Amino acid sequence: MDLPNKEQKQAWFLALSPYGKVPVLVEEGAWVYESAICDEYLEERYPEPALAPKDAAAKSRVRLWVEFCNRDFVPPVITLLYALRKPSAEQDPDKIRASREKLGGELLPRLETALRAVDYLVDGYGLADLTFTPFMALCERLGVDLAPFPAVRAWYERLKARPSFGEVKLGSAA
Repeated sequence: MDLPNKEQKQAWFLALSPYGKVPVLVEEGAWVYESAICDEYLEERYPEPALAPKDAAAKSRVRLWVEFCNRDFVPPVITLLYALRKPSAEQDPDKIRASREKLGGELLPRLETALRAVDYLVDGYGLADLTFTPFMALCERLGVDLAPFPAVRAWYERLKARPSFGEVKLGSAA
């Protein structure tokens, strides 16, 4: 899928994903789009190993972290990604600075507070952590400074040490 060239906005893909976003999952009669919903589908369809708690309160905390990631964390990461992909002369320094400030001044501190006393966001590695993984990898690739956030840095190192991390493909062009 060639996202920078808007392949996801072509009619054939919009038939699968009306929002024109990835991922899309089609499996044995299931047709699912939106990453959080795909994750929940996969968790229910393939419950082992468990990536979501059974307890309703803990499951709600997972959903809140997923919502925080998708609503708050992803936009400045993606803005930074697309801004830095442009040739230097076309880059918007205000947009780049605003994205970095949002991440370093508000979003990463929230993660830092949550991760100070735990290894993962909710009751061990699970969907909440999985949701952040590709965006933390992008932060690293984009040079987002994690030095002021030792708990976030340690968490990200744990995420990178997982065998599944090596399976994440992020593309090579920044």
